[in-house]
Amino acid sequence: MSLPTLDLGLPGWTLRAWHAQDAPALAEQAGDPAVWRNMSDAFPHPYTLETARHWVDRGHVEFGGDNWAVALDDRAVGGCGIVVQDGALRCNAEIGYWLARPYWGRGIGTRVATVLTERAFDDPAVMRVFAPVHAYNPASVRVLENCGFVREGVLRLSAVKAGTVIDRVLMARYRPGVHGGEPAVPTLSP
Repeated sequence: MSLPTLDLGLPGWTLRAWHAQDAPALAEQAGDPAVWRNMSDAFPHPYTLETARHWVDRGHVEFGGDNWAVALDDRAVGGCGIVVQDGALRCNAEIGYWLARPYWGRGIGTRVATVLTERAFDDPAVMRVFAPVHAYNPASVRVLENCGFVREGVLRLSAVKAGTVIDRVLMARYRPGVHGGEPAVPTLSP
């Protein structure tokens, strides 16, 4: 199944499917140590052309969820995705995003996170969209706050990045109008 192209509401900016021709730009942008620093430890470093070719060919499918290229005038300058959880956690969707460094601080990340969140809430089973952010990345926390996420807490010593155990900030947004933002309490039948 191919993903739809999603408009970011900014001239020239879209979320679109990955294309084979994105590999060279992906390798260059994702290979930036400043980008890698803010990604999970699973994000390859160095990000080689071979790694990029695998991602645009099939890696984005193998990873799971829905994954788009963030594109400016159809040129990939970042990536993003949504993973709806399963089992007892199926009412949750995780979002993630990254942009090439020249596009930081321009409001693009906020638009990406907003569009991903709206897309996640298109699934009626999703009640909560969340994003764990490295605690040393306050810019990404601000991006999420700008699109209505709240800080649920700090996950102390919850991930490894480059051989160091780090804290993460758990950010979340809840489906509007459901239980007034309060958690539902299941009723038990006698």
